Amino acid sequence: MSEQEFTEAYVEVDGFRIRYRQAGQGETVVMLDSSVWGWSPLNDALAQSYRVIVFEVPGMGLSSPNATSESVKDLANIMAQAVAAVAPGNFTLIGTSFAANVALWQALLTPDPIEALVLISPTAIKPVSGSFSGTPEESKARLFTHPENVPELPLGDPDIIAKEQALALRLGGAIHDTEVEGKLGDIRCATLIVFGLADKTVESAAAAIYREKIVNSNVSIVYDAGHVIVAERPEALIDAVSDYVERRETFIVGRQRRIINP
Repeated sequence: MSEQEFTEAYVEVDGFRIRYRQAGQGETVVMLDSSVWGWSPLNDALAQSYRVIVFEVPGMGLSSPNATSESVKDLANIMAQAVAAVAPGNFTLIGTSFAANVALWQALLTPDPIEALVLISPTAIKPVSGSFSGTPEESKARLFTHPENVPELPLGDPDIIAKEQALALRLGGAIHDTEVEGKLGDIRCATLIVFGLADKTVESAAAAIYREKIVNSNVSIVYDAGHVIVAERPEALIDAVSDYVERRETFIVGRQRRIINP
C-alpha cells in the first residue's frame, strides 16, 4: 500500500486561519484531529480509497492558542464553515478525543451534509475528573495503557499538550455535556463510537449512553488500548473505522447487538 501525499492549505473563517491537509480521491472524509501525538496512520489508510481532508481545530495542534471561542458548539460552527468552504457537498465526519466533541456538535448543528459520523474516544459524556490537566508525563500515564512503550515526545509537543488542555478546560471539555446528551437522539446519520477498553478519560458508562440514545449507532471497544487508540492498536482502529466508512449501516456487527471488540 503506497502512501498518499497530503498537500497543505489554509482557509479563513471568523478570524481564524485554519490549516488543513488533503489527499486521495473519491467520496469525501473529513477528519478533525490533533497532531500532538504525531500524524495519524488512519489518515493515510483512508486516503487510499477516499478524498481525506484533515482539519486542525483552532487552538489545537500547531495552530495559535484560541482565546475567542466561547464553547464547543462555537468551535463546531467554525469548523462547519471551514468544511463547507473547502469541500461543499456530502461527507463522512470523523473526530478524535476533544475534537470528537466538536464533530458531535457539528453533526447536530449542520446535519444535512454529514452522511456518517465516527467519534473516536469522545469525552463529551461522563468525563473523568482531571482528564485535561497534568504534566506531559501524567498525561501520558492517563492516555495510554502502556505508557512505557510510548516514545518520547518530540520537542515542542509538551507546549501543544498544555495549549490543548487549556482550551478543553476553558470550554468545559472535562465536564459532562448535559446539553449534547439531551440531543443525541437528534442524530440520524449512521454513527460509530470507538473507545479503548482501558480509556481512563471517561467513565465506563459513556459508551452505553451513546449506543442507547443515538438511533443508528454502533460501538467498537478496542482491547488493550487506552485513550489514544491509534498509538497502541492502530491496525484495529483502522480496520474498524475503514469498514464503517465503507459499509455504514451494514457494518460488520449486526444492528441487533451493535458492539464489536477488536
